[in-house]
Amino acid sequence: MPLILLSGFPSSGKTTWANKLADQMRERISSLSPGEPGSNLKVILHNDESLGIKHEDYIESRHEKAARGTQISAVKRDLSKNNVIILDSMAYIKGFRYQLHCESKALSTSHCVIHVLAPTEICFQWNSARPAAERWDEDLLKSLIMRYEEPDARNRWDSPLIGVAYDDQNLPFEEIWESVALKKGLRPNNATVLKPASSMSFLQELDQLTSSVVNKVVQHQQQQIGGQDVPIDKDLYVHLPQMQTVSIAQLQRIRRTYVTLNRMRTVDTTRITPLFVEYLNNSLESSES
Repeated sequence: MPLILLSGFPSSGKTTWANKLADQMRERISSLSPGEPGSNLKVILHNDESLGIKHEDYIESRHEKAARGTQISAVKRDLSKNNVIILDSMAYIKGFRYQLHCESKALSTSHCVIHVLAPTEICFQWNSARPAAERWDEDLLKSLIMRYEEPDARNRWDSPLIGVAYDDQNLPFEEIWESVALKKGLRPNNATVLKPASSMSFLQELDQLTSSVVNKVVQHQQQQIGGQDVPIDKDLYVHLPQMQTVSIAQLQRIRRTYVTLNRMRTVDTTRITPLFVEYLNNSLESSES
C-alpha cells in the first residue's frame, strides 16, 4: 500500500538507510498480531542495482529518462493495498517525485519522502572509498549534485518529508511507520476520478473550453509575446517550460488525454478551465523534467 521514496545526492548513504528501513519494516510487520494495522503488509525494495540501471545511464538525458521510466514502471507494477514499496533513488528531479506522488494518489495509497542529507564533501569522500566498480565518475557526481532539486515539505508531492542526516545513528522509524502504515491514503486527483456519465452539453463544454485554453497558448507562442506565463483567465495562467516551445501536437495530446479522463464525470462547467489548466501545467512540468 504505502510508497516510501528516498531522495538525496549520490553516495550520501541512501542505500544503507533504505536497507535498514526495509529490515526494520519487515521486523515490525512480523511482530504484529493478525488483524493489527500493517500486519498484512509485504515490503518490496527497489534500487538502481535491482532494476538494472547503471551509473552511465545518468550521463545522457535519453538514457536517464528511460531509467526513470523503469523506476516508475516498477512502482506502478507493485503498488497495491498489501505492499510497502521502498524506492531507493536519487529522485533529484521534482517532476519525477510528482509523478510518483500521482501514482500513489491514483491508488489512494499513503506516501512519504525521506531526504538523506549529506554535505558534498562527504559524498565525494564516501564515493572515493567505494570499490572501483561501484564508484561514480567524479564529473558525473558533481553534475548530479548541481542538478539536484531539493525536496520541499511545502510541496504536496514532497510531503510528509522526513529528513535523515548522513551521521545519524538511527532512522526516525516510528515517524515513518506512522506516515505510511497507519495513515489513510490520499484521495485521488479530481482530474482522474470517473463519475457517472454526463450530458451532451457537458461534453460540448469540455471540448470547447479545453480547446480555448490550447488556442490561447498557441497564439501566445506564435505572437512571441514573451514571458513563460500565458494568461487564460483572471489569476489563471499556463506556465510554459523555460527556453522551450510547446508544439501544437503536444498540447492537443494532453488535451485529448484530459478529455478522455473526464468525459464520464459530472462537474460544474465553471471548474473545467481551472482543472484543465492545472492538469496542463502538471503535464508540461513532468515532460520538462
